[in-house]
Amino acid sequence: MISKLFVVGFPREMQETALLELFSLHGDVAALNIVRDKTTGSSLGYGFVEMGDQMAAERAIAALNGLKIGDRTIGVRYVDKRPAFKAAEPLKKKRPRRQIS
Repeated sequence: MISKLFVVGFPREMQETALLELFSLHGDVAALNIVRDKTTGSSLGYGFVEMGDQMAAERAIAALNGLKIGDRTIGVRYVDKRPAFKAAEPLKKKRPRRQIS
């Protein structure tokens, strides 16, 4: 089963190939996506990596979380499975108003 990881704090000039090499040391990488600025196309310093299996993801987290690259420290963790926003709760019914004559 593929495990999706969130990676943050890597140098903005780091390319996909370098990030791929870093994660490939710990298992198969199914996909890799560096988040980029829409107008300039430059890296925002975070992205997502899909590891081929759970054990590869565990090894990558153990080895790379807290690793210093240059003057930056990267963080690696599982992508949160909860929804991005909380669904609105139904409104409570109000008491009927009294008619004043």
